[in-house]
Amino acid sequence: MAAWEMLGCLCNGGTLILRGSDWRQALAQMDVLICTPSILAKYDPKEFPSIRTVATAGEPSSQRLADTWASHGRYYNCCGPTETTIVNTMHLHVPGEPLSIGKPTPNNNVYLLDDEGRQVAIGETGVMWAGGLGVTAGYVGLPEKTAEKYKVDPFLQDGSMMYNTGDLCRWREDGNVDILGRCDDQIKIKGFRVELDGVTSSMNSCAEVDRAAALLIEGEIHGFIAPQTCNLEVLREHVRGKQPYYAIPTQFHFLDSLPLTANGKIDKKALKALAAAPVETVVPIVDVLKKQTLPTVHQNLLSTSVLSMTEVASSSSSSVTAADEKMDLEAAVPEKTLGQPYRGLWYRVLIVYRLLLTVVGLFNIGAALVLIFAGFKREWLGIITAINLTTAVLVRQELVINSLYTITCNVPRSWPLWIRKRCGHIYHLGGVHSGAAVFAGLWLFGTNIADEVCMFTDKCHNWGYQSLASRVVSWMLSHMFVLMFVLAWPSIRKRHHDMFEKTHRFAGWTMLGLFWVQTVLALNDSKPSSMTLGGACVRSPAFWLLAVATLSIASSWMFLRKVPVEAEVLSDHAVRLHFDYTVPVNGSFTRISHQPLLEWHSFATIPAPEAVNGRKKGYSLVVSNAGDWTRSCINNPPTSMWVRGLPTCGVMRIATLFNRVVLIATGSGIGPVLGHIQDQGACATQLIWSTSRPEETFGEGLCATIRDKVPGAVIHDTKKMGRPDLVKMGYNMAKQFDAEAVIIIANEKITKKVVYGLETRGVSAFGAIWDS
Repeated sequence: MAAWEMLGCLCNGGTLILRGSDWRQALAQMDVLICTPSILAKYDPKEFPSIRTVATAGEPSSQRLADTWASHGRYYNCCGPTETTIVNTMHLHVPGEPLSIGKPTPNNNVYLLDDEGRQVAIGETGVMWAGGLGVTAGYVGLPEKTAEKYKVDPFLQDGSMMYNTGDLCRWREDGNVDILGRCDDQIKIKGFRVELDGVTSSMNSCAEVDRAAALLIEGEIHGFIAPQTCNLEVLREHVRGKQPYYAIPTQFHFLDSLPLTANGKIDKKALKALAAAPVETVVPIVDVLKKQTLPTVHQNLLSTSVLSMTEVASSSSSSVTAADEKMDLEAAVPEKTLGQPYRGLWYRVLIVYRLLLTVVGLFNIGAALVLIFAGFKREWLGIITAINLTTAVLVRQELVINSLYTITCNVPRSWPLWIRKRCGHIYHLGGVHSGAAVFAGLWLFGTNIADEVCMFTDKCHNWGYQSLASRVVSWMLSHMFVLMFVLAWPSIRKRHHDMFEKTHRFAGWTMLGLFWVQTVLALNDSKPSSMTLGGACVRSPAFWLLAVATLSIASSWMFLRKVPVEAEVLSDHAVRLHFDYTVPVNGSFTRISHQPLLEWHSFATIPAPEAVNGRKKGYSLVVSNAGDWTRSCINNPPTSMWVRGLPTCGVMRIATLFNRVVLIATGSGIGPVLGHIQDQGACATQLIWSTSRPEETFGEGLCATIRDKVPGAVIHDTKKMGRPDLVKMGYNMAKQFDAEAVIIIANEKITKKVVYGLETRGVSAFGAIWDS
C-alpha cells in the first residue's frame, strides 16, 4: 500500500483519502479507487459518479464486475504479489471483451516458463516469473524460501533477480496475459489434477456472475456464486466449455453476496461452513449424459438466503449415467506383489521375449551336443547356420507374422484367461528373431575357427577341403555379424537408431549376397569330382534354406509401390494421412517412405472399411511431430508416398483376445487404438488418453469420435492438468471396469513403467517392447 496507493497518490499531486469503517463516506470523496474485486463487487458505480478510475488486484476479478465498472469509467484489472513491490501487470478493460491481467508495467518483466525453465509458446500454460526493478531482495531470515522462490534472471543477464509468483498463465496473441489459476491450489478429482483457481476463473468469466469461488469439500468441487439470481444452466454450459467434465462443480450454492474476510477477500472458511449446513432435500438428476438439470430450491438454515443446487447420478438410471461418474480413478493402489529381487527378475528379466530367445538357444545347444557326441561332417555346421539364418528372416516376414497373429488372436474368448493371456504375448516373437540371428553368427564363427584349426592340424578326419576364397568370405561374414550385433545392442540401437536401420538394411543385403557366394564356394569345394556344381546345389539343404530366406526378404519389396495420399492437417503438430489401396485388419501397422532405399517409418493403421464423407474405403494413420521427417509431413503434406509389404499385425491386434479391455494411450498413440475403438463389436472397451491440447492438436472430429464410441473415455489434457499417474488410473479403471487386460500405446519409458506397475499388482498388461 505504501508504494502504490499512498506514495503513488501523493507523488502525482493527488489527495489521499484515508477511509474509516464507513466505506461509502470515503468512496463519495474519491475519483480513483484501488481495492480488491470482492470489495468492489459490493458497490454500484451509479452510486458513486465521481469515481472515474478503478483498479483491482489481490484476487481474481470477474467478467461481469469488470464490464460493469468499465462502462462507467476506466477499469484496470491488475496482478502482482508483494514480492514485486507493486502490481507488475495491468489491463485497461473494454466492456464486452475477455478479461485479462494485461501486459507488464514499465520497468517490469513477465516470463511464462515451463518446468524446465523455458519460455512457453503463445497459448500454452506456464508459471509466471516476475522480473525487473520491482522485484524485492527476498524474505528476511528465510534463506531457504528465498532460494526456492527467487532466481537470477537468465534472460536479462544483468545479475537482477526474478520471482516465482506461482500463478499459472498463458500469453494471448495480442501480448496480454490470461491468469488460469495457481500451482499451489491443485486438487485431485477422479485421478485428475484440477486447479481450483482455474475453476473459479471459469465461473467468474460468465456474464451472469458477479463473484465466484470454487472449493473442494468432502471430495467434491463446490461452486459458490453471487448473485442468487444467476441462471444455473447458463453457468454450467459456460463452465463446461472451459473445463473438463471432472473439473465442473458437482454442487452449486447461490448467494446474495459472498462472505469476506477483514482484508476484503473471499472468506473460504465461511463458505465451507455454509456448505456443511443441512438442507431440506436433494433432487437426483438422472439425465447426466444429456446435460439436463432439475434444480431444487430450498432455504439454508443460515441467516443468509441461499439457493443450493446439487447434481447426483441416479442409481436407477444406469443407462444414462456416464461411466466416468462411477469410477474413482484416484483410489489408492495396493503394494506390488513379490519382493525384490524376485519381482524384478520375474517381471523385467524373464519376459516372454527373453524366454523365446532362451528356447532358441537351448535348441542350438542341444544340436551342438548331438553333433559333438554323435560325430558329424562339416556340412552340418553350414546346415545349422542356414536353419538359424532362415528362422531369423522368416519370423520378421509379414505373411508369417500375420499368420501367427491370426492363429493366436482367434482363440475363443470362452477359453480360460490364462491361455488367452499367453497368446497375447505373441508380439514378443522378436525373441525368436534375435536368438536365431545370434546363433547363426555363433555357428558361422565356430565353423571358421574349426576350419582354421583343421587346416593347421591333422586331427580333423573327413573335414574336407576349404578354398581360400571360401574362408575369406566366411570371415567377412563373421565380421559383419559382429557389426550387426553391436548396433543392435539396445542402448546403442536407441542412441543411433537411424544408423542401426540403414546398417541392418544394407549390411543385411550384403550379407545375404555373401552367404550365397560362401554357400556356392563351400559346395564347390566339397562336391565329389563326378558331380556338377548345379547337382551339388540342388542336393544341399543349406542352398534351399538360403533360397527361402532370400524370397522372404524379397517378398516385401515385391509389393513396393507409390500410392496417392490425402492429407488431413489436424494442427501444426499432427496430420492424418488417408490411403485407399487396401483395407488392413485392426491392430496392424504399415511402412511409408519418401525415399524407399534410405528410410522407412512405421505407423499404426486406422481401418476405414466403408467409404465415409466422400473418401474411399481404405485406412488412415496419424503422424505427429516427433522429428524432422514427421515435421516435414505436417508442414508439407504429401500427395503420394511409397509403401511396401503388407500391413502387419502389431500389439493392438491382441485386443480381440479379451472380453473387456482398458486401453491407455499417450499423444499420437491414439492412432493405433482408434481402429479398435471404431469397431464397436470388437469387445467392451474403456479408454484413458493423456495428451496435450487434444482438440487443438488432433482435431475436434477425432475427439468427438472417441467420446461417441467410448462414452466414459477419459481424455486428460496435460497442458491444463499436468501429467497423470497412469499406473493408478489404469489400475483403478481396470478393476472397476472389470477388464481382463490393459493395453498401453505410449513411448518406451511410460509403457515399461505402466506395464510393470500393473503386472506387479496382478493386472494383465501389454505394451510394445521396442526390440527393433
